[in-house]
Amino acid sequence: MKRTTKVTAKGKWRQLLPAMILVVSISAFDSAWVKAQSAQSVQSSNQTNALAISHTYQPENKPDNAWSVLSSPALGPSEPIGSYANGCMQGASVLPETGTGYQSMRRHRNRYYGQPELIRFVEQAGVFMDAKHEQRLLIGDLSQVRGGPMNYGHSSHQTGLDVDIWLQSVFPDEPAHPNRDMRSIVDKAAGTVIAGGLTPAMRDALYFSATYDRVERIFVNPVIKLALCQQETDTRWLQKLRPWWGHDSHFHVRLACPAHVASCESQAPIPAGDGCDDDLVNWVNEQSDIVTGKIKPSPKPTRKKAPKQLPTACETLLTN
Repeated sequence: MKRTTKVTAKGKWRQLLPAMILVVSISAFDSAWVKAQSAQSVQSSNQTNALAISHTYQPENKPDNAWSVLSSPALGPSEPIGSYANGCMQGASVLPETGTGYQSMRRHRNRYYGQPELIRFVEQAGVFMDAKHEQRLLIGDLSQVRGGPMNYGHSSHQTGLDVDIWLQSVFPDEPAHPNRDMRSIVDKAAGTVIAGGLTPAMRDALYFSATYDRVERIFVNPVIKLALCQQETDTRWLQKLRPWWGHDSHFHVRLACPAHVASCESQAPIPAGDGCDDDLVNWVNEQSDIVTGKIKPSPKPTRKKAPKQLPTACETLLTN
């Protein structure tokens, strides 16, 4: 007679225990592997982000010039000298790295100097942004310590009356790496603003700047102005927004020459009207045609232009 063995519930548990331990071990191994892969992915992503951050928007490997190596402001009362694209400044003020509602970006460029009225404008724009949206503006280049021609990046910004403001803002608790790249909000080929690109905060920053009494004009990509022309019910404030190539990741604010400073050369007045016209549409269409290859941009002249002659007062500031 064949012998049978009665297996109790306790016996079944003992028989199943090794298999259960094996399953738990495998599960633990899988969990650890997933965590390790996740950590590796995060690390890889962080490395990619860090690599992206390290590559700035404009090339910065250009050789210095006589103005970019200066490290101290010129003594004397504040004074813009010459024109926005051919001048210098005396008595520069420093924009602090951070303030209410703003953060200065790319400080390593040493381009955070300006006339006192420009510093005041940035600070007041920050206060406005903080009060209305509880966000911070990201402030780009102002001018060099004595103004003058830069070794790369701008042909203007020479008198301490120009500042770039990025077309993105951050919340107070959101980190903003000081060397991060600017982000375009324009689809140039389509001639449209990228969905969600022109946020209410950025619209209001443009409005604040355009209605600020000391601001003379603001350079923006033509697509951005056209979008505002189409969405605003009152377009009168858009008069100061001037279409210009680039300016799809930042807008460029220019203050008027101080009334009491004869050495500052003003620009021609802005034409009357809001600028929401056929000429603006032509800007948008031409940009699209160039990007898509329908037309070729005008060739650059082969002959180099003679260097501009800076005002005599600027030569004195440079050598003293």
